[in-house]
Amino acid sequence: MAGTRTFAAEVVDFAHGAGLSVCGLLEPYDRARVGRHIHDQPVQWLDDGPARGPAGALTGTGEPDRRPVVERLARAGFEVATLVHPRAHVAPSTVLGQGALVAPGAIIGARSRIGDHAILGRGALVGHHTTIGLFATIGPGANVAGNVELGTDVFVGMGAVIRDHLTVGDSAVIAMGAVVVHDVPAGAQVRGMPAVEHHPAPRPSP
Repeated sequence: MAGTRTFAAEVVDFAHGAGLSVCGLLEPYDRARVGRHIHDQPVQWLDDGPARGPAGALTGTGEPDRRPVVERLARAGFEVATLVHPRAHVAPSTVLGQGALVAPGAIIGARSRIGDHAILGRGALVGHHTTIGLFATIGPGANVAGNVELGTDVFVGMGAVIRDHLTVGDSAVIAMGAVVVHDVPAGAQVRGMPAVEHHPAPRPSP
């Protein structure tokens, strides 16, 4: 499993709950963590690749920008696996992309599409005929209604709500608890009830 931080411990438990065995963790950033046991798992350097030929790996990092980690897994010879916890419900007509992670309590409605390497947190709800883009992250308890289109790399914070028939552009960020009632442009950050675009103040020059 790629990742050694706290989210990795949760994904280890998700994997065990799904009847999978976890052989160890793959550290992508800090070589000082290699050779240790973290979350009761041995840690090796991600780029060293599988010890015994082709192997599957799960994405155990919840960072929104996890695309480089997934690319490094592929180069190292790992195949990123899809994980659906047995206490999640995925409609039979839904299509799950490679490497998607669906946590316990998540519910995905009919005719939806979940992109490659998307993460749906604990208790997340996705309505019918909704598209979740590649590498999107849906936080615990978030509710994405039916007929919604989320672009690639979208981040939806914990407990946020997105109304039906909306489009959220690539790399947009929906803050925790936001209530989205209008389309969100690509790259925008929105927050509040109803959600409005937030423009962070520029950092002062050094």
